[in-house]
Amino acid sequence: MTAAYRLLIRLLVPFVFVYLWLRGRKAPAYRQRWCERLARQAVPAAARGGILIHCVSVGETVAARQLITQILARYPGVPVTLSSMTPTAASLAQQVFGERVHHVYLPIDTPAAMARFFNKFAPAAVVVLETEVWPCMLRETVQRQLPFMLLNARLSEKSLHSYQRYGWLLGNIWHQLTWVAAQNSASQQRFITLGVPAERAVVRGNLKFDSQVPAAVWTQANALKQQLQRPVWVAASTHKGEDEMVLAAFQQVLQQHADALLILVPRHPERFASVADLVREQGFKLAIRSQQQQPTAQQQVWLGDTMGELLLWYALADVAFIGGSLITRGGHNPLEPVATDTAVVSGPHVFNFQEIFQRLADAQAVLWADNSGQLAEQLLTLLADAPQRQAMQQAARDEFAQDQGATAAMLADVVRHVPNWLQENYAMSNVETLTPVTGEEIWYRKDRFEHFDAAYFDAAHWHNEAKIVGAATGRSTAWFIRDGAQAMLLRHYYRGGLVGKINRDRFKREPIAQSRAMAEFELLMQLRARGLPVPEPLAARYKNAPAWGYRADILVEVIPNAKDVFKLLGEQQLEAAQWHVLGAAIRQLHDAEVYHSDLNCHNIMLDAEDKAWIVDFDKCGFRSPGEWRDANLARLLRSFHKELAKAEEAKRNFHWQEARDWPLLLAGYQHAS
Repeated sequence: MTAAYRLLIRLLVPFVFVYLWLRGRKAPAYRQRWCERLARQAVPAAARGGILIHCVSVGETVAARQLITQILARYPGVPVTLSSMTPTAASLAQQVFGERVHHVYLPIDTPAAMARFFNKFAPAAVVVLETEVWPCMLRETVQRQLPFMLLNARLSEKSLHSYQRYGWLLGNIWHQLTWVAAQNSASQQRFITLGVPAERAVVRGNLKFDSQVPAAVWTQANALKQQLQRPVWVAASTHKGEDEMVLAAFQQVLQQHADALLILVPRHPERFASVADLVREQGFKLAIRSQQQQPTAQQQVWLGDTMGELLLWYALADVAFIGGSLITRGGHNPLEPVATDTAVVSGPHVFNFQEIFQRLADAQAVLWADNSGQLAEQLLTLLADAPQRQAMQQAARDEFAQDQGATAAMLADVVRHVPNWLQENYAMSNVETLTPVTGEEIWYRKDRFEHFDAAYFDAAHWHNEAKIVGAATGRSTAWFIRDGAQAMLLRHYYRGGLVGKINRDRFKREPIAQSRAMAEFELLMQLRARGLPVPEPLAARYKNAPAWGYRADILVEVIPNAKDVFKLLGEQQLEAAQWHVLGAAIRQLHDAEVYHSDLNCHNIMLDAEDKAWIVDFDKCGFRSPGEWRDANLARLLRSFHKELAKAEEAKRNFHWQEARDWPLLLAGYQHAS
């Protein structure tokens, strides 16, 4: 990405909002959720840390429907965020997937907006459909070492030349893609020409070939057919300038089929009202789907002004006209009517789906019309000739029968690139967000608490409930709590060093997800998902302090029957096997590239079964392999020397000898598998 691109995209931001405002005159949804366009919205904890899937608009969402459904099934406990650019895609996502996905508008591709977006959602993997590659978005995935998969990817010769022409602006972004699953070999080669490494670009076919009609759609369509008992044709995804031709053709159809019904489905929701007015002006009697109207025998046109029902209209119709083809729009996807066994009629302008339409033409599975008169002729032919319709339907089925399987192949690609630890046991989707008052946010595990109260972070509450069973002292006091079967540790965050003598517990304000308690909570969730020996997080709180800064608290599960190594060494000498176990646990952490900022003998533990645990992950995180591993071990060694010196000064026992014990721990570290 070039400096010129970063400057240009920033300059374009005001114009984007002007565009949204103007579009909002006819489609008010464009004037809503503007904070998401700059990634300034609040994001629930349950949406963090999962899989981000981007489908720019309705077409990509429809094509990816089965793939997304299978991803949801494959990762049932993982948050899935579905982003798009248009309100129609947002409406469709809500209708099709409900609460199983978190929908969001992808922000404008400025460096700051994309950084905020990735900070707030913290995805573990990014899946983008077709060709929606944004430089700042891609940069964030590269910096965070996330897989970026471009699936169902297509690239025309025209688009290739455009990307090459503006390469000076976009920069060399294509070699940064993790994986490209192209629709065909021509697109694959074009992506390689742009710079995608050949070993990362494969041909997987087109998701649209896998279009399947849900059983509920067939049931609903068959019921409507029985109720209507009349010839039906659908004009789908029509555009301005095309509706007039469709209605003119329908006038001719009615002369021979007076009971025929036209289902008219405009492409863009902002045109629904104007198309309804046009239908009435042309003298047709109209039923409107969004008003729950079903056409009577006297009504000739049914306006399909709802989202997500195009498959139903195709399944109901005897003949389907594919819009955007009588004008130079380029046509729309004909594979959905093929999936519903509906005979297809199209105009001549189909360059958006040239290959698919050519295959239909070669199989004699599509009829062509250049104008309203020819459209009427083709409709009359098909409505009167059921055997021809059936022959076209069978020919279309046969033509694309061998093209299925793209969904399964791309799901395998996703599984191969999504981190192995991101499984159902990664339970951020079980995290609830509370905002008791302004400036306070709480994350808690709804699978561990039936309800949660902010008072749970106050030791006084548990004292009053007589549920404090112990305390741990150090820089501050941490409280052990027994609430029924649940044992918890409540820890307030304090500052250390000289600063802590002046400012005990306030931290500079920062994004909530990056604050001390929330960051530790989420890190522990990730480490638990990786099977690492760390305590289970239960809840965390961020709370603005008066005037300046914030305070933080965390609740974690108490590890049963465990003692830290400092206490154990005060009681007895550890055996060789115990040192080996401790060294192996630290190696587990390091192999997972986890940096512990304060690895010392207070933060490593052994339980009654001699299983090792590592605790206190404040200010810790993931790091690329490097010298920090040796520094971690050196810090731990210093802590043993420090505690030994303090014990000798106080004339108390501390059963530690470097020459005897440290090599045993290192042996466990070095030989851990």
